[in-house]
Amino acid sequence: MSFIPALSYFAGMGVLGFVGWLLDGILQDFVDVGIHESGTVFSFFMYIWSAVFIVYLVFGGYYVIRLYNEDQYRGGMY
Repeated sequence: MSFIPALSYFAGMGVLGFVGWLLDGILQDFVDVGIHESGTVFSFFMYIWSAVFIVYLVFGGYYVIRLYNEDQYRGGMY
């Protein structure tokens, strides 16, 4: 069984984690300046970032499982 689909899924999580780490550093600068007190827009973008990560985890995992069910991998259901 090939590990390439799972490896690409974990690489995608690594990229999202790295981007989140960079954005967290930028976020700290916004907090220091006082821009975070704007409220709704700031919270909205934080919710969007969290939703992107959750959607990637759920649907990306489903996609990887579907890849392993294809004919090119042994034990596929199709």
